[in-house]
Amino acid sequence: MTLLHPVRPVSATHTRTALTAVTAVLARWRRATTALLLGAGTALSAAPAAAQGMCPGEPLCREVPKFTATITEFRVSPNTRGNRPVHLAVRFTNRSSEPLVLGYVDRSAAAHDDRGNAYTLQNVRKITGIGRIERNRFDPKFTLGPGESADARMELNFHVGRNVIVGTAFDVELGVREIDPLPGQQYRLGREHALSWQSLRHGDGGQAPAGPGVAAATATGTTPPATGGAPAAASAGSDACASAPHCTVSGPVLARVVGVAPAAPQGNNQQVTVRISFQNLGDAPMILNYKQGTGIMLDDKGERYIVDARYRESVQGMPVSTRERASSQFMLAAGESRTAAFIFRRYVGRVPPGTVFAPQLAVEQYQLLPSNQLQLVREYALGFGEMRGGSASGASADLQQLGNAINALGELLKKRD
Repeated sequence: MTLLHPVRPVSATHTRTALTAVTAVLARWRRATTALLLGAGTALSAAPAAAQGMCPGEPLCREVPKFTATITEFRVSPNTRGNRPVHLAVRFTNRSSEPLVLGYVDRSAAAHDDRGNAYTLQNVRKITGIGRIERNRFDPKFTLGPGESADARMELNFHVGRNVIVGTAFDVELGVREIDPLPGQQYRLGREHALSWQSLRHGDGGQAPAGPGVAAATATGTTPPATGGAPAAASAGSDACASAPHCTVSGPVLARVVGVAPAAPQGNNQQVTVRISFQNLGDAPMILNYKQGTGIMLDDKGERYIVDARYRESVQGMPVSTRERASSQFMLAAGESRTAAFIFRRYVGRVPPGTVFAPQLAVEQYQLLPSNQLQLVREYALGFGEMRGGSASGASADLQQLGNAINALGELLKKRD
């Protein structure tokens, strides 16, 4: 048997008291919520201001505590023979006062166009300048001194299927991780950074900010202090191009295009010879080799040229390094310059030859050990922007170099006599 308790009537006084209590609680909750929202709004409004101050006026610059990363070049090739490669260059600048080692997180690079197509790094040799990080294995060759800048370049590709519509605006993402040095020339993996850029289009490119040491040196007219020989020269030489066209500085290496000579197509093949002057901005001798398979060039038709490893004459004046071999023949003393020639080739087909070219390649730096062996020190990814065939900036420097070579040959012949 269930007992039913009588329901007591609620008086108006009790009702008003309860309503007053509920109203007071709601008012306190509203004030607390308003304070939280105002605080969050202040933090959110301050964040863009800080980011803007780190990369002033440059939308393609990304900032983290120790470095900046700026896309300085973005090119999209047309849909040719089922492939649509996207080429980009990212310039990293060390903002800290200590050497910084960075690595690319394997399989992290991707681009998505506004049609939803995914572009990926389909070959490990399509990324140059920076070492890769695979699980617990990594390559610490990408080392930046204080205030130093250097490039990483990569090619992302999308296989275009039948009836697939491709987009024209791209979002790009990339993972980079710090590699912390330990005593005894050992390393361990440090912080990882997920970088991204939005709404990129063919031809986009930003201006990378100078490192704090370089900016201070420019303002005061002094050379920033350094922790070692090469970074000091590299920091001081970051403006060594003096706004000259088709010139780039990566670490202690200055590279400048001094001639572009397109040849008339022969059959179904066309070749363009690009002559590049290399200068050592460091204070110690440097050995350079061209890294096989890294020479790529696009023309104004979107066609792709390569430095074809099947032809020995494709690289003249500089040794070619592979996984098995390297050479010490191309050695530069401090401040010395030498020129090498690279022949870029393409299959002509039905596309007429272009007249504007954008070459890029990578060179490796080696050091000679007491055992007479060569040890890889670093890799430099170099790009020179667009140029027309027949340009020959810096011809006087080449003539001077030729004159020096002739004089040296004359002295050698005298000694033999």
